[in-house]
Amino acid sequence: MFKNTGRHPTPEQLKRFNPLSELTPQQHELLSNSLAIYTASEGKRLLKLGASEPFSLYLLKGRVNLHSADDRHTSVEAGSTQASRPIAHLTPRQYDVTAAEDVEYFMLDNQLLNDLILDQLQQAEPEILFPSGQHHIPAETENDLSQTLLRDLEADQLVLPSLPDVAARIGRAMASEWVAAEKLARIIESDPAITAKLIRVANSALYRVMAPVDSCLAAVVRLGNNTTYQLVLSFALRELFQARSPQIKQQMEALWQHSTKVAAICFVLTDFIKGFDREQALLAGLIHDIGEVAILNYAERFPNVANDAARLKQVRSEMRGQIGSRILQRWGFIDDMVQVPTGAEAWLRDGAEDADYTDLVVVAQLHSYIGTDYFLTLPSLDQIPAFYKLGLSELTPELSIQILDDAKERLAAAEALFG
Repeated sequence: MFKNTGRHPTPEQLKRFNPLSELTPQQHELLSNSLAIYTASEGKRLLKLGASEPFSLYLLKGRVNLHSADDRHTSVEAGSTQASRPIAHLTPRQYDVTAAEDVEYFMLDNQLLNDLILDQLQQAEPEILFPSGQHHIPAETENDLSQTLLRDLEADQLVLPSLPDVAARIGRAMASEWVAAEKLARIIESDPAITAKLIRVANSALYRVMAPVDSCLAAVVRLGNNTTYQLVLSFALRELFQARSPQIKQQMEALWQHSTKVAAICFVLTDFIKGFDREQALLAGLIHDIGEVAILNYAERFPNVANDAARLKQVRSEMRGQIGSRILQRWGFIDDMVQVPTGAEAWLRDGAEDADYTDLVVVAQLHSYIGTDYFLTLPSLDQIPAFYKLGLSELTPELSIQILDDAKERLAAAEALFG
């Protein structure tokens, strides 16, 4: 049976769970006093499949069994990586959760947690969304970089990266109802590096070709105008990830490597899901962090910030989504792609019924972090709405990971396009 023990989870216990670890010591103390620890005996059901209660369950002691509607079984033990997150967090619940032995746990109202996180952000960070057209930056946390970015963004005076010339010219040519392959080839040939890459990809195993091509025109004909444009735009983006200072240059390079890895995973995942163009998927992966390019370029003007890795990381995390979407709007991207930067790390995003490119990037990013310490702080794949919307739940998270492992040659080939 269920029983209130009369005890409270300690602040130290709360810090072990994600996202509670992000709260302040004062908030941990507040939660500690307001939450109760419950016990349940073996066999008792803690959460019901299909239910939509507005709270999360955190396991403190013991082990629970999870059973899905398609007869998948798994167990979670207190203290494990899986138990560092809420148990079966998605609503409607994707699992029946029962006690495999005597357990201790606490329940947390989701709205209370959201309010605490919002309160923390309002007190400690610049407000970056402007529904009323105004904002306030607490004096004790503001810095020159964030002030400049916020002011220029709000005044629509932010200096944004320009679309690379060859990509812009092809985009203008593609805007007409019909454009000859010969015209596209002439534009592409103005950039020898991109020309070489396009011929290489047209001859690669990614496109399962039989006879090789040896000219830009032949590559365009083989790939088609739309695929050519998507690929040229993807290749051209590389020139934006440049910087002068060694510190910023290093971060730009790391950002490009992450973007190409996510892009390659997006590309390969389209083999297993319906309704996605693989070159568009590749592009979505490359541009999901494009806002950080503008932020890092700005940071070069503020050496005190550029040399402070923690402060710069915070600004990048806070503002990349909004700035990234503004860049893509300026470039004339379709709405489906403009949304990608703002939702790329909204792990529990659950908007429209149909999956979109943002959902694809969310799942690709999670796969990209597998094997890293950061991955341990993120929700598991089976807690991600995008995973189900994309239809990947039929594979199970383990099989999804195995499929990408089996496709490592195609992933390596896709990444090599941008090496």
